[in-house]
Amino acid sequence: MSYYIVIREKRESDTPVLNEIVKNGYLSTVNNSWINALFQEITFQLIILLAALLFICFGVPLYYSIVSVPIVLISLYCIIYSTIFMKSAQLIYEKRPLKCWIAESYEPYFFMKTPESCWYKIIEETDLVKEGIDQNGFQRKMIGTISVGQHSRRDDWAWLFRLVVDKRYRRKGVGLKLINTVQDWCRTNQFNAIELAIGECQDGCRELFNKAGFEVEQFYHKQLLGRLITLQMFQLRCEVRSTF
Repeated sequence: MSYYIVIREKRESDTPVLNEIVKNGYLSTVNNSWINALFQEITFQLIILLAALLFICFGVPLYYSIVSVPIVLISLYCIIYSTIFMKSAQLIYEKRPLKCWIAESYEPYFFMKTPESCWYKIIEETDLVKEGIDQNGFQRKMIGTISVGQHSRRDDWAWLFRLVVDKRYRRKGVGLKLINTVQDWCRTNQFNAIELAIGECQDGCRELFNKAGFEVEQFYHKQLLGRLITLQMFQLRCEVRSTF
């Protein structure tokens, strides 16, 4: 039995499911961001400061002040979760793309396997007829998306954002195919370069973009909560200028 993932343009009816995919995709980075924050100097300073306040202001014995550790760690997790949640909401409702694509899985109605254990053939929607695929014979499910917008500084550059793939379908070539789709569209529409920004906790994304021909242009620190929590960001660029 063949399994397919079809790359197609977004339709208006896709919006509710698309929003959920984007939200879940960004929230999946919370744990890595939290673990990364645990080893920053500010976290240890906050633990010591809270322990001192409990001892000096409330008379809590020092050996009970160890409670400051879970308080700081839980608070840190909540802050990171809220920040990433608000970022996903901003991408969903405020940032308008020039173009958006969907990755949709085609699987049998009685699908007993797990996506992780299956091999999928990735095709474009225009190839459905060529492949002789009867769409009525499959259940379809949106499993990824990508968007491209106008760059804020240059008219001949594009900005890639909102790349998300369901974690059960990762490492199957879906993300790379979505990126290649954006690159082809940008070449056709006379864009000379594509830029994007990713965080230090998205190592898998950096590897993926390297395969697609992106290079690091600069890195900078983004403040999540004033100077309390900072995240190292990488700005990547890929030239897509036509050579003919």
